[in-house]
Amino acid sequence: NWSESALTLRHLWLGTALLSLACGDRTETPAPPAPPAIQAPASVMAEIVGRNVMWGDLFARGDAEGLAQLYAANAVLMTPQGDLVGTDAIRDHFILLFATRTDTILGTNTATEALDVAGNSAYETGTLARTVRPLGDTTAPPRETRLRYSTWWERAPDGQWLIRRSLRAP
Repeated sequence: NWSESALTLRHLWLGTALLSLACGDRTETPAPPAPPAIQAPASVMAEIVGRNVMWGDLFARGDAEGLAQLYAANAVLMTPQGDLVGTDAIRDHFILLFATRTDTILGTNTATEALDVAGNSAYETGTLARTVRPLGDTTAPPRETRLRYSTWWERAPDGQWLIRRSLRAP
């Protein structure tokens, strides 16, 4: 029957039109390009490891002023006594620590276990080992102390990586 065929054709045409509208053009829009990398994580790792070596050397020498320069102006050093904010407070903390310490620090070794980099920020965790002996006792055998640390770094406008927030735990 002609009218049934026309009705079936109309349904077919309508179904095809609806399907075509529903599916639309299947050409995918390309994702926007990723922002340019500021620095490859491997090179950031090398810079931060270098900063850790510098930190350890300054700490072993008792150089509070030098240590404070490794921190951002608004840095936070988290201690058991509370947070210290800013390089002046951090420097004063190290001055007091060095004046009252009971061990001679013979050396330090920092082992970075994880480093996550996102643009001008980096988050590091690791272990700091210090070789010490009692202050003034050159005959005592050296011993090693270890502590865990977590450090948030930020890249300063001059390109240096500075400590933004730091926590060390025995």
